[in-house]
Amino acid sequence: MRRRHAAFWLHAAVLIVFIGGSAAPSPLYAQYAHEWALGPIAVTAVFAVYAAAILITLLITGSLADHLGTRPVLIVAIVLEIAAMLLFASAASPAALIAARVIQGVATGATMSAAGSALMAFENPDRPAGSLLNSLASPVGLSSGALGSSLLVGLAPAPAQVVYLTIAALLVVLGIPLAMHPQTGGTLPWTPRSLVPRLRIPAAAVKTVATAMPVGAATWALGGFYLSLGPSITRSLTHNPAVIIGGLALFALFFPAAITVFARRWSDRTTMLVGVTCLVTGVSVTALAVVSGSALLYFVGTMVAGCGFGSGYSGSLRVTLPLAAPHERAGMFSAVYVICYLGFSVPAVAAGALTTTLGLKTTTLIYGAALVVAAIPALITNLRPARKRRTAVATTTGSLRAVLGSTPSL
Repeated sequence: MRRRHAAFWLHAAVLIVFIGGSAAPSPLYAQYAHEWALGPIAVTAVFAVYAAAILITLLITGSLADHLGTRPVLIVAIVLEIAAMLLFASAASPAALIAARVIQGVATGATMSAAGSALMAFENPDRPAGSLLNSLASPVGLSSGALGSSLLVGLAPAPAQVVYLTIAALLVVLGIPLAMHPQTGGTLPWTPRSLVPRLRIPAAAVKTVATAMPVGAATWALGGFYLSLGPSITRSLTHNPAVIIGGLALFALFFPAAITVFARRWSDRTTMLVGVTCLVTGVSVTALAVVSGSALLYFVGTMVAGCGFGSGYSGSLRVTLPLAAPHERAGMFSAVYVICYLGFSVPAVAAGALTTTLGLKTTTLIYGAALVVAAIPALITNLRPARKRRTAVATTTGSLRAVLGSTPSL
C-alpha cells in the first residue's frame, strides 16, 4: 500500500511539472518578440503549434498506455520534454522556438493521458482522490509555472536559459524513481491499428460527457485567452513592462482555480453551475476593466474568472473520469483533453490573429463576449431539473455520486 501511495503522488508530481512547463514560455514571449522582431501573428504561431501538437498526440497515442502500460509512455515523454527544454534554452531563432514547442506538445499530450489514468489506478479506494488530483494538476501547474517563470525571468541571470534548465532538472529527479515504480495499463493487445486517430469515450459515459464537457471546454477557452494575451493586457493596463506583472495576472487566474477545486462537498451539478456563473461574471468584469482602463478591476475579474475555471473544470472531470473502466482510462483521458484543448487553442489562436487588425482592446472585448455567449448553453444545460438530468446519465450517476460525494482526505 505504501508503494502504491508513493506511485500516486509521483505521478501527480510528474503531471504538475509537465503542465507547469507548458506555461513557462508565456512570460518570455515579450522578450522573444523584442529580440527577434516578432509580430502578434508569429507569437500566436508559437502558441498554435504547441496546441496542435498536443491535440494530434492525444488523438494518435492517447490510449497507448492502455496497450503498452504507463511507464514506457511516461519515460519517453520525459526524455522528449527534457530535449524540448534544452532546445528552448539554446533557441536562437523563431524556428528553434517553434520546434521546441512542437516537441513539448507531443511530450505533454502523451503525459496527460498516461499520468492521468495512473492517478485513477493508484488512488486509495477508501479515499479516492484521482479525480481531484487530475482537476488540481492543471491550475496548480499553470499558476506555479507562470509565476515561477516570471520570477526567474525578473531575478535570475540568463532567464531564457535558467527557466528551462530548472524544469529539465526537475524532470530528471522525477524520472529516475518513475522508472522503478509500478505501472498501470498495458492490458489491451497492441496492433498498428491502435494508433488510428479516434476519440475513445466508453459507451456508459457518452451522455455524461455530452452534458459536462461543454463546461470544461469553456473554462479552457478562458485559460487559453489568458496564456496567449493576458500578459500583454496586464502590461497595457498597468503601464508596467515588468515580466512579473504578466506572471501575476496568470497567477491571479490559476491560483483561485486551484483553491476552488477543493470544494468537494458541493454536488457535481452545483460545482459546474458555480463554475459557469463565476466564469461569465469574471469575464464580464474583466471586459469592463479593459474598457475603463482599471488594472485593479482587471485583477478582481481575473480572480473571479479563476474560480470559474477551477469549479467548472473540476466538476466536468468529476462526473466523467470515473465512468471509464481500467482498460479504458487512457483513451478516456485522451477524449476529455482533446475537447478541452480544442476550447483552449482554437479561440486563442483566432484572438491572436485579430489583434493585428483590431487591436488588443477590441479583440479582448470580442473574445470576452464570445466566451460569455459560448458559456450560456452550458449554463442552461446544467440548470435543468435534476430529474431530467438523471434520465440523461442513466443509473451511472447514482453510483458515481456515492463515490464522489464523500470528501476524500489527501
